[in-house]
Amino acid sequence: MDTFLSAIFSGTSRGAIFALVALGLVLVWRGAGIVNFAQMGQAMFTTYIASTLIANGNSYWIGFVVALVSGAALGSILDVLVMRPLSNKKKTELLSSDSMRAAIPVIASLGILGVLQALAGIIWAAEERGFPAPAKQEGFTVAGNVMPFTAFDVFVITCVAITLILTSLFFKRTGMGLAMRATALNQEVAKLSGIRTNRTRTLSWAISGAASSLAGLLLTPSSNLSPNTLDLALFIGFTAAVVGGLDSPVGAVLGGFILGMVISFVTFYDTPEDVFLAILAVLLLSLIIRPHGILGSKDVRRV
Repeated sequence: MDTFLSAIFSGTSRGAIFALVALGLVLVWRGAGIVNFAQMGQAMFTTYIASTLIANGNSYWIGFVVALVSGAALGSILDVLVMRPLSNKKKTELLSSDSMRAAIPVIASLGILGVLQALAGIIWAAEERGFPAPAKQEGFTVAGNVMPFTAFDVFVITCVAITLILTSLFFKRTGMGLAMRATALNQEVAKLSGIRTNRTRTLSWAISGAASSLAGLLLTPSSNLSPNTLDLALFIGFTAAVVGGLDSPVGAVLGGFILGMVISFVTFYDTPEDVFLAILAVLLLSLIIRPHGILGSKDVRRV
C-alpha cells in the first residue's frame, strides 16, 4: 500500500510538470502551427538566468519572475528573428512541397535547441549546479507517518492548475485567444478577417516561453541543472501533447498526468530502465486508438 501511494503521489507531481511542458508545445501549435522542439532549451537557458541571480544573493522569487519574463522575451525574439521569416512563403517558394515548407520551422527549432545548449555551455562553462525549491521537499507527516507528498509538490500542482485555468480562459473568452486559434488554422483567412497574424504568432511564442520557463523552474529542484538537463522532459512533454491532443490545452495537461503516472508506476513496480519502453508503448497505443489525441480535434494537422 505504501508503494502504491508513493507511486500515485510521485506520478501526480511529475505529471504536473510534464503537463506544463506539453501545454507550452500546444500553445505554439495553436498560435503558430509549429512544433517547437527548442522549447526546453529556452527553459534551460532562463533557468540558468534565475540560478545566477539567486547565486548572487537575490531572492528566489526575483529569479522566478525574471525567468518567466525572460522566457516570454526569448520566445518573442525567436519568433520575430527566426520563425516568422522562415514561415514566410515568399522566402520558401523555391520549395515545391507544402510539407517541406511546414518542416523548415521544425528543423529550425532543433537548430535553436542546439544553439541555446551551446551558449549555455559557453556562458556557464557547462556547469552542473543545483537549484533551490520555494517550499519544503520533505514529506508531510500524518499520524506519525511521513507521506510521500511534499509542500513543493503542492506548489507544483497549484502552478499547473493556475496556468491551465488562465490559458483555457484566454483561448475561450478573449478576442486575442480566438485570433491565435484562427491564425494557426489558416493564416491567409485570418489576415482577410482583419487579424494581425504576426502579433498573434509572437504572443503565442511569448506565452509558451513563459510556460516553458515555469516548467524548468519546477523540474530542476529535483535534479541538477545543466545544458542537457531538460532534454528528457521535452521528449516526455511532446509525447504527452500527442497523447492528449496537440490542439487541446486540457488534453495536453491530461496527457502529462497520464505519462507521469505511467513513469511513476513503472519506476516503482518494475525498473527505471523500462521507462522509455513504457512511454513508447503509450504513444503507439494512442496513435493506433485515437491518432488525434484524447481531446484533440479530428481535423488536427499532421506533424
